[in-house]
Amino acid sequence: MGFLGSGKTSFINACIAHFQHQEKWAILVNEAGQIGIDEKLLTANADHDLAIRQVSGGCICCTSQLPLQIALARLTSEYRPDRLWIEPTGLAHPQELIEQLSAPHWQTALSLKSAISIVNARHWQDARYRDNEGYQAHVRFCDVVVINRFHQLDDTQKTQLTAWVKGLNPKAKLIWQAEQTLSEDNLQQLQQALKQSSQVLAERSHYQQISLTSFAQSHAPSTTQADTTQSPTAANDDLPFRYHDVQNGYQIIGWRVSADWTIDMTVLMEWLLALPNWQRIKSVVHIKHTHDEQWQTMNFTPDSLDLIACEPQTDNRIEVIFLDNTIELDFNRLDTELMMMFGHIS
Repeated sequence: MGFLGSGKTSFINACIAHFQHQEKWAILVNEAGQIGIDEKLLTANADHDLAIRQVSGGCICCTSQLPLQIALARLTSEYRPDRLWIEPTGLAHPQELIEQLSAPHWQTALSLKSAISIVNARHWQDARYRDNEGYQAHVRFCDVVVINRFHQLDDTQKTQLTAWVKGLNPKAKLIWQAEQTLSEDNLQQLQQALKQSSQVLAERSHYQQISLTSFAQSHAPSTTQADTTQSPTAANDDLPFRYHDVQNGYQIIGWRVSADWTIDMTVLMEWLLALPNWQRIKSVVHIKHTHDEQWQTMNFTPDSLDLIACEPQTDNRIEVIFLDNTIELDFNRLDTELMMMFGHIS
């Protein structure tokens, strides 16, 4: 678990690098957007036998439980993993998800181990995050808190961050993660956590459900739910596909275009980074002017820019999440500009 841009995908990638060959793993990825990119970010450097299912188009905690049940049933029955990781969207309601997974019909197939939440220390320094109930919920309802991007904190600030976590969740175990990697101490702490059953549901069940509110004004969540048992490619045959959505006060825009279309990576990055008040940028694109037909994933937050080369994909995908639903976005203009960068006007 973890709020938008906390580093959930990077953390799972680090775990994959160290633990994947010790157990048979499967990963269920939930995304707020409709086109599904996190799967590409997870598989960029993973072995091909890593099983991943994706639930896109809304939080699995707030929509029907059916998409979650279908995805979990397919993963457990078809792949039979030793360990199943679930990465919910940063807009998730952690308590609801844990309660769903603890339902009686899952007890014969699942043993819920430690619920892990990721906290970005740079985000924590911003009161808009720190004082937000939705942000705090990811710490309240977990067994382990992994803190990353903390190296700019002094000793006093680290003590304050520890006190903040313990004030929300006194029994949470803290792991201070090295940048983009896992230290030997991190690995030992995680191995212990992965063996332990989750205590969070029993100990936190008396808490009143916390509704997720954004830093912007409250907004009714989107009712859009993408196909949850197939990839977005199967669900949307006509390309280019584009959308503009609002969920829980956040604006989300996204595109899927043909794999044959190419784009100048520098031009695309400059255009994306100039967008107003963005919170998360994700993409997997076919780069123009490369001799080896290179593809690249992009995973940007306001305090980190990650670019990784990847295998050729079935299509180009770009998605942006904006912090504020009150921003006036001229989506038609943005769409035209992007199509021009790809060399197509539609």
